[in-house]
Amino acid sequence: MDTIAAISTPKGAGAIGIVRMSGEQALAIALRFFTSPQIKSAEDVVPNRLGLGTFSDGSIREKCMMVYFRAPKSYTGEDIVELHLHGGTYLAERVLETLLGAGAVLAGPGEFTRRAFLAGKLTLDEAEGVAAMINAESEAELREAYSLMSGRFDARIKGLTDTLTEALGVIEASLDYPEEMADEADNSIEKAKKVQAEMRSLVDSFKAGKLIKGGITVAIVGKTNVGKSSLLNRLVGYSRAIVSDVHGTTRDVVGESILHKGIKINLQDTAGLRETGDEVEHIGIERSLAAAKGADVVLYVVEAGAAPAEEDLANIRAFSKRVLLVNNKIDVYGASAEGFNISAKTGEGVGVLLDEILRITSVDARAAETLTEERHADCVRRALRHLDDAIAAFGVADIECVAVDLRESIRALAEIGGEGATERVVNDIFSRFCVGK
Repeated sequence: MDTIAAISTPKGAGAIGIVRMSGEQALAIALRFFTSPQIKSAEDVVPNRLGLGTFSDGSIREKCMMVYFRAPKSYTGEDIVELHLHGGTYLAERVLETLLGAGAVLAGPGEFTRRAFLAGKLTLDEAEGVAAMINAESEAELREAYSLMSGRFDARIKGLTDTLTEALGVIEASLDYPEEMADEADNSIEKAKKVQAEMRSLVDSFKAGKLIKGGITVAIVGKTNVGKSSLLNRLVGYSRAIVSDVHGTTRDVVGESILHKGIKINLQDTAGLRETGDEVEHIGIERSLAAAKGADVVLYVVEAGAAPAEEDLANIRAFSKRVLLVNNKIDVYGASAEGFNISAKTGEGVGVLLDEILRITSVDARAAETLTEERHADCVRRALRHLDDAIAAFGVADIECVAVDLRESIRALAEIGGEGATERVVNDIFSRFCVGK
């Protein structure tokens, strides 16, 4: 395979810029340009130790550090060399250009991690965890990504697979010895039922997992001048939306994200709902309704101090998502009997409201591992369908039918780690990585 090279740090000024190479020629190419008093030949390079030296290609001279990871004890399973340079886009690009000119090939997105997967260093779900760690934007997302990357999730799936494989062995043996193996077959199906329950729990967790990965989308809606924009500003901690006594100030959806107890919440301030002859404001109201319909939670804001108007109640009933009635301006009008009482001005009650958003969406940053990847959820769903069929067929249909469905269930679970995954699936996963990882 070609020796690949790429910049592994983000573009822009920074303390350090890292250029990485992986492949059989990585060390030889690096030593054409990196010199150090301690290194006379490749044999002098000590693996896994940063060494100070100079990178020079005749036009640039850079005092930098180099580290060598010898195959197979490296991330990719190949020889890897990293050059740790002074941060800066131009310098890293010049060094990369020099290495490419010396025989290295520019790495594609995720190609280092793809090589780690192909070398058996990572399962496919662990590789997905690497990407998820890089892209994590909340404590909960980071925790789930680490569960993938560290192999905890893979170990959980392997445990389910092992139990089903053991059950399959008993069922297959009972094909030849049905009477002698009857009790063992019954016991194996009971074990399979425990796997079935855990699979169902995993599938159910995907609803919360999607919210952990993408964040909970919350639309703030209501009539004009009830304090929707003030609530957004209070939640984000600065003046994100224009606040004015003039009706119809907000004419489009204003989005911002916050973190609450380790969970990402995507807020959408929307145009006030009212009859209007202003074409632009009318478009904004239509977008408000669309945002509400697409949100995970709707905060319907009214002025506190009195029961909601019939028009407000009609609007609340029209939303099919989870809707929380929010009584704003309690510092002026006092609390209402129903709903959540808050003051966007003082912040009173806002924390309770945020807690309720997490509660009704069943998202908890400290919960046990959940399914966050659609691919994994699809594999578990298929595995569960086959397992349901196997258990339903036991004692009713031919025992061979049970064995066939158990095999298919095991095969679907194995796809999570990459076994039997198609090239298209593998390509799609690694195409979402950044270059250099």
